[in-house]
Amino acid sequence: MTTGVPPGVTHWFDLTSEPSAEEEKAARDALWEANTAAGHPRDRQGLSVLLRDADGTVVGGLIGATGWGWLYIENLALPPALRGAGWGRKLMRAAEDEARRRGCTGIRLDTYTFQARGFYERLGFGVVGQIEDCPPGATRFTMTKRLDAPEPVTTPWPDAAAPRATITQTAAPADSVIPMLQAGLAAQAEPHTGPQRTETLNLVVRAPGEAAPCGGLHARISFGWMFIALFHLPEHLRGQGLGRVLMARAEEVARSRGCAGIWLDTFSFQARPFYESLGYRLFATVEGFPPGHSRHYLMKRLTDGEA
Repeated sequence: MTTGVPPGVTHWFDLTSEPSAEEEKAARDALWEANTAAGHPRDRQGLSVLLRDADGTVVGGLIGATGWGWLYIENLALPPALRGAGWGRKLMRAAEDEARRRGCTGIRLDTYTFQARGFYERLGFGVVGQIEDCPPGATRFTMTKRLDAPEPVTTPWPDAAAPRATITQTAAPADSVIPMLQAGLAAQAEPHTGPQRTETLNLVVRAPGEAAPCGGLHARISFGWMFIALFHLPEHLRGQGLGRVLMARAEEVARSRGCAGIWLDTFSFQARPFYESLGYRLFATVEGFPPGHSRHYLMKRLTDGEA
């Protein structure tokens, strides 16, 4: 990796769509070390509720995780034959019960205009922010539900005496239900958005002659937008412009893929001013996440003449 590195260069980054497990772990660990130093150590714990048929085969379910006092629901999908029969409510109720047991303050999730905003609103969720044209022609909604308020009265589950499927819970970080849920959600979205290909972007920072990363950026591209999920540089590399170079490189990739924009989230103890100095604007805030702080959602449009 050191071939062609000019004398005196101490760090550089490279673009890859297939980082090794070690590289991804190193980049993630660097971010969590910074968060820990800020007083917020990692406490992520998976929370999945799997829906199985009579043979025990997973046919749907909910995938999420708790951390910093909140449950984040990443995926929720049901096969068409089971929709409208109350199974979605059962899955959400099981996840909420476990979140309450873990002492969570609230639940957050994201959904689209072509998905289930109304369903979540009926369960007590409210929209705290949205991104237009994500994917193009649709809107992405960020929704939350506080759990530190009195629990609402609920009605019995439909078909409780003779359920057509069973729900089991797992905290496994990798489960066979995850690709099934992703495929189900992609199939549901395709009539509205057309075929979509998800792409991963990793910009890895290394010291010359060292194989292990010391920082970098991890993002996903889907529905015509880039989402920057992880971005971290160690303290000794900050304030030298390297962060701006990484963000500029990510934007170049997003533009080359025809993305309408980029979005990300950051915490009140992290780098909101840095992102705003690059042209990102705040579109949503979740208060008390983690407790005593805020989680900010920012975006930057790459179309319509917006810089």
